[in-house]
Amino acid sequence: MEKQPLIQVSGLHKKFSSDLRRGLLHGAQDMWRDIVSPSRKNPGLRKGEFYSLRDINMTLYSGEILAIVGVNGSGKTTLMRLISGIYNLDGGTITSLPGLKLTAIFALSAGMQPLFTGRENIYIKGSMYGMTLPEIEAKVPFIESFSELGDRLDRPFGNYSSGMKARLAYSIAMATNPDVFIIDESLAVGDSAFKAKCMDNLREFVNEPGKGVIFITNHIRKILKVADRLLVLDKGSVIHEAEDVGAGLEFYINNCNKHLGAEMQKNKLAVIKSYEL
Repeated sequence: MEKQPLIQVSGLHKKFSSDLRRGLLHGAQDMWRDIVSPSRKNPGLRKGEFYSLRDINMTLYSGEILAIVGVNGSGKTTLMRLISGIYNLDGGTITSLPGLKLTAIFALSAGMQPLFTGRENIYIKGSMYGMTLPEIEAKVPFIESFSELGDRLDRPFGNYSSGMKARLAYSIAMATNPDVFIIDESLAVGDSAFKAKCMDNLREFVNEPGKGVIFITNHIRKILKVADRLLVLDKGSVIHEAEDVGAGLEFYINNCNKHLGAEMQKNKLAVIKSYEL
């Protein structure tokens, strides 16, 4: 049966400026251009600008967890912020199914207030995700159950350990009941039992019709545990795509070590495998 595309990215470009003041000027010029002539194309690179992403093509299908890996600065987070609508495109298109609901996690605890209790932060974070008061109240029992925090929900959030914060924040994100869940390195904290629970939860999530996950991480074991497909980013471009996730990760590791000789590259791969695989 043909897989249903949830999100399709075609010919995507994104540029930034290396100079803050010049970047603000270019931003103002772009805003004015969009108001006066919205159909006019974005200009090419201007002084001080560089491409963070160039000619990105990718598709997320229903029922899959798509992992995206790449060294720091390869463009992973920028790509997710574009898909989430946080950044404007400089070229290309991003299309999704009509009515598709997307929840993105870039920093689990962002916006949560340390002086308020965990329970009070459910309402704060839920509203940040666009949930109404009745929707939040209906999901409180799920959040209580999934987070397993018990009476600690009524303690100040600022007194939580990193693991407790991860439990609550992830539970609130899942309570939004999205069609597409974007996770950017967010499961790197927290205790092992809860991280394992989250991994299992992601697999259950994509088993529902019309659901998909984009997982941005360089944690090899997590990718091998849950991913169905892998994209490798390097210097703002997709350089590899693999349905054999293990083989795709070997490509990624070898690409990171391409400056080494063949024998040293082989030894490095063996060392990484001994720790990660």
